[in-house]
Amino acid sequence: MRFETFVAARYLRGKRKTRFISLITFISVAGVSVGVTALIVVMSVMTGFDNALRETIIGNRAHLTVMNRAGLPMEDPEAVIADMEALSSDVLGAGPIMQMEALIKRGEYTTGAFVLGVDPEREASVTDLPRNLTREGGRMFGEGTMPGEKEIVLGFRLAHRLAARVGSEVAVMTDKPTVTPFGMRPGNQVFLTVSGISQAKMSDFDNLYAFVDIDTARMLSGRKEVDAVHIRLSDAFLADKVARLVHEKLPYRAETWYESQEAFFEALKQEKVAMFIILVFIVLVAAFNITSTLIMIVMEKQRDIGILRTLGASGWSILNIFILEGLLIGLSGTIIGLGLGVTLSYYINPVAEVVAWFLGVDLFNSTIYYFDGIPVAIVFADLVWITVSAVILTLVSTLYPAWSATRLNPVDALRYE
Repeated sequence: MRFETFVAARYLRGKRKTRFISLITFISVAGVSVGVTALIVVMSVMTGFDNALRETIIGNRAHLTVMNRAGLPMEDPEAVIADMEALSSDVLGAGPIMQMEALIKRGEYTTGAFVLGVDPEREASVTDLPRNLTREGGRMFGEGTMPGEKEIVLGFRLAHRLAARVGSEVAVMTDKPTVTPFGMRPGNQVFLTVSGISQAKMSDFDNLYAFVDIDTARMLSGRKEVDAVHIRLSDAFLADKVARLVHEKLPYRAETWYESQEAFFEALKQEKVAMFIILVFIVLVAAFNITSTLIMIVMEKQRDIGILRTLGASGWSILNIFILEGLLIGLSGTIIGLGLGVTLSYYINPVAEVVAWFLGVDLFNSTIYYFDGIPVAIVFADLVWITVSAVILTLVSTLYPAWSATRLNPVDALRYE
């Protein structure tokens, strides 16, 4: 063991008459531990939410949406689908899509919505819409439909606002012009039967979207062309690569699932960074405790410092002793915090249940957050950043006390001894 390390470790143990300094040292270690634990738990939960929301978005939105570059509707979506399948072997499913704004009315309830027209036979290979149907006897439109009957699938919260359930009849009003005996009249109203309720676990889809088949969408909009073709890939993270191929080799433009929700993902990223910065202040407070602890140790060890300097210890050695002492405090707290943080993150749901039972409140309402439990993802890179941040703050906190120890004059330190 090096001389500086031995002396630093010996100073940490303290003597009976310096129990107060030992208590302050313990508080400093505990402060670093609490800060590191809080950082790990919060970052793991936020990353878990980020991943869970990303999976939900990827499931409910197409990985890639292909449109005409001029923004015009597509007259031949089948040709576009054939071009995409020939372009990349990563295309697993594709289907046409139409979107329009509409008013949906049932009895005294009226609300606005986006009506999406999709191909029900192909939709299962593109999005999770068929799997999102609630178990209330609902089904996709077109499955067992009576001749001439038109059906619609409503988002969960949209259906709640309309007080609609499977089998209810709703009126869908669009801006398609209607021919009457008195001439053209703006607006078109069609009565559709609710065939299913979709619970996508996304507020946008559950609040604002309704789904019909392509033929019904054409009847509602009054046009035969579709708006775009949406694509599912073998891996959602290949969307950027395939989009570049579309721009380079085909006369279309492509929008990825990330671009369609870019503002949302950027907000999550900025929130995570802001939370990291805020929680680092807990570690910063612990670092100030380390500074005050080392200052008191330097004041208490003036005689020892004078003896060491008289025996030939250099100022660099004295500097290293107190830097190592502070680092030992910081590393101890960081290691303890890592262990506690990872353990608490792993068992966050049982801990939350115990706290909820003790306080008598529901800390994580699954009907609000759409998750059965608190999603957690422990990322090694986050652990590295947290550890490095704690160690750097600890190192910085030791510099002034260590520097002040090197400035002690051994003659003054030993004058009254």
